[in-house]
Parts: sequence; structure tokens; C-alpha cells
Amino acid sequence: MKTTAYILAGALLFSGITSCDDSHKPDWSETAPVDVNVVSTSIANGATVSASTGSITVEYSTGIVLNPAVGITLSGGSIESVEVNDNKLTASFNLSKGKTYVFNIPSRAVAGIGTKTFAPETTVTFSTEGASMIIDSSLLTRSLTNPNATAEAQKVFNVLLDNYGTKQLSGAMGEVAWSTQFTDLIHSATGEYPAIIGFDYIHLASSPADWINYGDITPVKNAWEAGSIPTITWHWNVPKSQDDPSLGYDASSDAFNAANVLIDGTWENTVATADVEKVAGYLKLLQDAGIPVLWRPFHEAAGDYTWGSWFWWGNSGVETTKQLWSWLREKLTVEYGLNNLIWVWTVQTSDEGKPASMTKISEAYPGDDLVDIVGADLYVDPLTNQTSQFEILYNLVKGKKLVALTECGNLLDVESALADGALWSYFMGWYDLDDNGKPAFGEWNTNNEWKTVMDNPLVINRGDVTF
Repeated sequence: MKTTAYILAGALLFSGITSCDDSHKPDWSETAPVDVNVVSTSIANGATVSASTGSITVEYSTGIVLNPAVGITLSGGSIESVEVNDNKLTASFNLSKGKTYVFNIPSRAVAGIGTKTFAPETTVTFSTEGASMIIDSSLLTRSLTNPNATAEAQKVFNVLLDNYGTKQLSGAMGEVAWSTQFTDLIHSATGEYPAIIGFDYIHLASSPADWINYGDITPVKNAWEAGSIPTITWHWNVPKSQDDPSLGYDASSDAFNAANVLIDGTWENTVATADVEKVAGYLKLLQDAGIPVLWRPFHEAAGDYTWGSWFWWGNSGVETTKQLWSWLREKLTVEYGLNNLIWVWTVQTSDEGKPASMTKISEAYPGDDLVDIVGADLYVDPLTNQTSQFEILYNLVKGKKLVALTECGNLLDVESALADGALWSYFMGWYDLDDNGKPAFGEWNTNNEWKTVMDNPLVINRGDVTF
């Protein structure tokens, strides 16, 4: 999710900064006892940088604090992520290729701690490298990693391959309670259904029940027969501990040791093995009905590489998560004979809230032989360009795999992505509910973005292709 914060480093050793007048000038002495100057900037004035550059750091001659009444801007727009650590200010942002930017810290935006002195205005003008076509379709692996994949799965994969780089498939969660309420809302607002509809086995432990029954495949079957591809996520709920049967999937379930899932005889292995048997039975119903699935387990596994995971399957580190991926794939494909699955790996691209190094991302990747599609889950401002994120994933797999936006809040700008040669294979917007639990455009896409995107001729909706 988007973070908007000014982080003040050090103690505020003066009081006037919280009581500025209209010109943001505290009631300080006009005599400045200590000068506060810029020592260096990580992007030099006049420099040309990669569009994947995600931040600029400004170093001052003394410890600093921000004046929240004065905003720091990039080409006139506010920057909502600014952090201060001692004498360094770091502003984070997203850049597009082939553009010129003006980064501005106004006078009175930064003050020295204990100095009663504002730093002078700082302006850095820089450009990004020109747009180049990222996608080279000739590099794509055109067969699924499962040599026994069903004809339906390969046909869906072929549609994705054939449109990659020129068209994008629309997608949205139906809703996590095994329904299509949210995609019905999208249809009402746009006149179109998404080409991909999302489901979730989050309530596996409760099914079958009068309110949830994954054994009734009607919602998925109806979507498939109407012309939409199913994608299924698994928010895998497990017991909080051996003595606490209450369920959870987040990282607070740390008593459920992810590494022990791989060890026969542990209670974690017993729980996980039973869950996999149950979910395999439900997936087999879809296979028997000729329905392929974009299958997305263990999503967002790494969380933030430094700050930590947010799901239990990331609690034991990236090596364990990769082993879990292989273990689950072996069980579903070999033991249970499920060949209707297209395996989708969600790449985590953040480290301490900033773009992660390719080394860390590569170390967390299960491998080309076990993954059909790589994706990112992004929660950013509406209709923005996220080419820098696309490029990270594309470089990870060296162009061999489709790159998808496997989960998002706000929809992205389609035209600029195409212009950059970085058009995501498909996107899947997460569902949204109002205070009464009804589908709504409440938190994301509140300004008709769904219609804007789905009306775009670059976007493929239900009925635009056949399977």
C-alpha cells in the first residue's frame, strides 16, 4: 500500500517550526548562528539517470528536520515519501523514460536541528534515459513448464503469448467468498467483464459450508464458459500454533514454522499435507471440467527483504519459500495429477520500501523450470506508469517469461506502458467493499478508471478473444 509520511530524525530542539506564519517563517532571531548547507546530492544537477532510479538523497552539513508546512516537489507535484535520517533527506518517486524532471526543496522546507536556521532552496534538474522497447517476444519460452499441461492450459498460455507486448488482458478479483460480485460491479460500470476473473481458496478450512463451498465450481465454470480465464490465489490459513486452532495466514502465525512443513512427522507438515490434499481435490474438479487456472500460491512471499515477510510462508526466509514452491508443485502435479495449472510467481521488488537489488530478487526466485509467469503486486496511484517495476521483473527472467501485474489496487496507465515497450501481459485489480460489505469503488479507482482502462483498444476484455 502507498505510504505517505514525513519522518523526523532527531529531537526537535527548537519550537518555532510548529507555529509558522503565512510565509512559513518561525519567530526566530534574524541572526543565523549556524549555516545549513547542502553537501551533496545523489543525482547531480543536469545528470541523465535510468528511469528505474527510485529516489534522490540530499546530504546536509548538519542534522536536519523538516518543516511540514512546506512541501518538497518533483516537477511541481508533491512527493509523499520523504525520509530524514540525521543529516540526510531521501525522497522516493517513480520516473518515466525520456523525461526531464525538476526536484525542488524550497527555502524554509529544511532546518538544522538546534540551529534556528533554514537551509537555502535546493533545485536539481535531471533527465531520464530515453524510452527503449523492453519486450523482445523472441526470447519467450512458449511452452508451459509442465510437459503434461492440458490443452486448455496451453491454449490460454498461447493467447497470453500472442498478445504480449501489444495488448493487455484485463482482470479483477470476483471476490474472496467464491463469487463474482465485484466483477459484476465492473460490468455495471463499464459494460464489460474482465478477461480474467480472480478467486481465492482463503476459506479452505470452512468449505464445505452453507456460505462457502469450493466443491461447487459453478462461479468458476460460469466465468470460464462466458469467456474469462480463472486465476486463483491461496491465502493459506493455518493454525496459530499447535495448541491454538484459530487460523491466520499473516506473519504473526510464526509458531507455524514454514520450514517444518517440509519435514515429515512435524505437526506443520501434517496440517499442510492435509490442506494440500483438500485443495487438490477442488482443483481436480476444475480440471475434470476442462477449466485451466492461472495458479498463484505463496504470493508476495518475501514481503520486504529487510523489514520482513507479511505471510507465514515467508517467515523462514527465501530459501524455505522456494522449497515450499517446489514441494507444492511436486504434490499437485505429480502426486495429484493436476495439469491444468499455469504457475504464477509473485516477485517482491521492495527492500526497506525502495527497489530491491537484483541479487536479492534473484535469490528468492524458484527458477525458470518451475515458473510460467512472473508478476508483481503493486498498490500505487491511479493511472501511473510503473515501467521501472516491469523492468525489474523482465530483467530477472531475461525476457523468457511473461510479466504480469498479478494484483493491484489502482489501475495503471496503458498508453505509456506500451510506449515504453513494457506493457504488462495482464492485470488483476483487487476487489473493494463498502462499509456494508457490498462491492464498491471505495478505496481505489474512484474516478472511473475502470471504464477508462477497459475502453482502451489496447485492453482485451471478455469476448475479445476465445479459448
